[in-house]
Amino acid sequence: MTDTTLASYDDLPYDSVPITDTHPDGLRAIARLFGVNTKPAGQCRVLELGCAGGGNLIPLAFYLPHSECVGIDLARHHVDAANALIAELGLGNVQVLHRSVTDDLSDLGEFDYIVAHGLYSWVPRTVQDRVLELCGRQLASNGVAYVSYNTLPGWHARAVLRDMLLAYCDRSARASVQLAQAEALFDLLQPALQLQDTPEAKGLSAEIDYLRRAPASYLYHEYLEATNEPLWFSEFMARANGAGLAYLADAALFTMLPATLGETTARALSGLNDRIRVEQLMDYARLRKFRRTLLVRREVAVNAAPDLSVLDSLAFHADLNTEEEVDLARDTPQTFRLAAGGACRIAHPLAKAAAISLALRYPDSVGWYQLLAAASALVAEHGDERFIGEVAAFKTEWFSLVAYQSVRLAAEARAWQADLPERPAAHALARAQARRGRVLASVRHAAVELDEFGALLVRELDGTRDLDELTDWLMAELQAQGHAPERLALKAACQQLLWTLARAGLLV
Repeated sequence: MTDTTLASYDDLPYDSVPITDTHPDGLRAIARLFGVNTKPAGQCRVLELGCAGGGNLIPLAFYLPHSECVGIDLARHHVDAANALIAELGLGNVQVLHRSVTDDLSDLGEFDYIVAHGLYSWVPRTVQDRVLELCGRQLASNGVAYVSYNTLPGWHARAVLRDMLLAYCDRSARASVQLAQAEALFDLLQPALQLQDTPEAKGLSAEIDYLRRAPASYLYHEYLEATNEPLWFSEFMARANGAGLAYLADAALFTMLPATLGETTARALSGLNDRIRVEQLMDYARLRKFRRTLLVRREVAVNAAPDLSVLDSLAFHADLNTEEEVDLARDTPQTFRLAAGGACRIAHPLAKAAAISLALRYPDSVGWYQLLAAASALVAEHGDERFIGEVAAFKTEWFSLVAYQSVRLAAEARAWQADLPERPAAHALARAQARRGRVLASVRHAAVELDEFGALLVRELDGTRDLDELTDWLMAELQAQGHAPERLALKAACQQLLWTLARAGLLV
């Protein structure tokens, strides 16, 4: 244990939420695409470096009770908050320690998955080196390390605004004072920027718009902290290689596909066999500003490209919907929307039918052959049977949806209870998180964001009230606060929220 703490994080704790890409089951699925067989999520050891208040780590332990999770953080406030939640939930498979990455952590043993999200770019070089050294030393033989960091050339544009803020704000003041000064600078800059018809002014104004909507902790720790070092991917990998690590993949697979940059660029890259050089050149072309790099031990054999035949052994989940009437008789592209935001286009009838099948079963993950059978049955009943034999075309389009994360990978098929009980009860983690804030962690390790009244309702979901009783209770609470809701509208909103919770796997 260390006596040191991080004053800026004690003053303004970092928002601690689930990071979907760090889930061991998804990491294992990606590793298998590249020929690496890692430990199953349900029986693995996870280490998170800089785990903040445990918002990413504790849900893993809660939903994976046979795993073992360890987190370390240097901010005393973060550690105390995490341990209070662990104690409330009575979890025996997770611990959060007040320790530094620079401490000797060898007593913690080896880990199948090591996560460092939002840490690497924001610490001094000596600490960055220790992050990679620790991964190289304590990663299990076939383990995977996830490290996120700001990258060049894309972060150059953001650095302009960061430099302005660092020069303008009083660096000796408390976080709250610096945030107020940042807002004052935004108020000064933005009207003038909006009068300028240049790409630079438009980009800077758009960044200010984004920061005005972002959590205060993001603005402060991303733009006002003393350290924020973006670097080239090739430079990062040189450091990783020096620590005994090698490149596995990126958490967002589409970024690894040259075809996504257009035919001309893809053709120019096709003759290169150096994976690191290709990735660096694609970062140039994308003006990339952030990476989520997956690493393995240097001696582990890694496929140069994803093996699509492995899809047959994986599972998938997706929460997609469409307002269009789905045409399963033609391969006409149609728009499907993701519940978390964004949209994708799906053309092949088998792929459309598979998306429908997953949406009906969400949050379940469904194995390839079971999904193919369900999609084929839908196409046979509602479309053109000739498409059923086009499995190769389906697989190609399906991988594209996976690569863009419209469909999520899982190493294991798993079914969850997603019905809406007559007297709904939220599980212990959901209710504890609702008492602390407005972000809940779903069974799919996604953030479920609530408004003030949604969080209020979740705290009361103890299984003793039905929908009408919940509506009456919430109406009384709102009226006591001076609101005058219409009961039918409030009941409909309650029911919609309950279904959202059910589809997130938050009800028992």
